[in-house]
Amino acid sequence: MKYTTEDALKEINRRAKTIRRRHQRVVTNLLAASASFCLIALFCVIGVFSGSEVPVNQIEYGAFILPAGNGLYMVIAILGFVLGVCTTLLLQLYKRKKYRF
Repeated sequence: MKYTTEDALKEINRRAKTIRRRHQRVVTNLLAASASFCLIALFCVIGVFSGSEVPVNQIEYGAFILPAGNGLYMVIAILGFVLGVCTTLLLQLYKRKKYRF
């Protein structure tokens, strides 16, 4: 079947959209898998550092998760979260402006 120029352009655009959609699905699946892995790793790290005993005299909600001496770990976790958010925003900015690495 012979395409006219207009039909050929429509077909190219349709195929390009399909390829972009497939690529976006792969990226979404990889990001979901990595986020799930990070969540499991976070729970494992909290479990290792919190110990197995729960002190009875803690009065603050959630204070049994991390002992008082682990404030540095919380600061590192918060900084890691902020760094992840900044990285995500920068990558979206570069993608939106069509910069290439």
